[in-house]
Amino acid sequence: MNDKGFTLVELVMVLVLIGIIAVVVTPKLGSVSSTKAPALADKLRADIRYAQNLAMTTSQRHRVYINTAPGPTPGYAVVNVATGLVVQDPAGGNLSVVLNAGDYAGITVSPNAVIEFNSLGSPTTGGTNLTAGGTTITVTAETGAVN
Repeated sequence: MNDKGFTLVELVMVLVLIGIIAVVVTPKLGSVSSTKAPALADKLRADIRYAQNLAMTTSQRHRVYINTAPGPTPGYAVVNVATGLVVQDPAGGNLSVVLNAGDYAGITVSPNAVIEFNSLGSPTTGGTNLTAGGTTITVTAETGAVN
């Protein structure tokens, strides 16, 4: 006889191999929030630097408000202190980011903070340490350097 097809033993072996591969690969994939957390930390650093640059180029104080849960809406915004308005994002829209929802679901920033820069680019609130999605962001007191 010329039977074509797979035996039950061959099918079971293939399923076992697929199971072993799945068990080995799945932990390495990580969660979506763990892959987006570094991106959020980079964005927050860039937005803090942007607030500092706006303060120096416009000679007006600018702040970054960071509101963590359980506030009304966890997130942060860059605000012109003189007008009280959220500044425009160079990429379009207002420069406010909602955390723990949408693209940033499961990602938080702590603690609540206000980072304000004067016209020389120095933080008026002193140095600040933030944790964004497990990454530490430091704003140096005298220079305003963001690391």
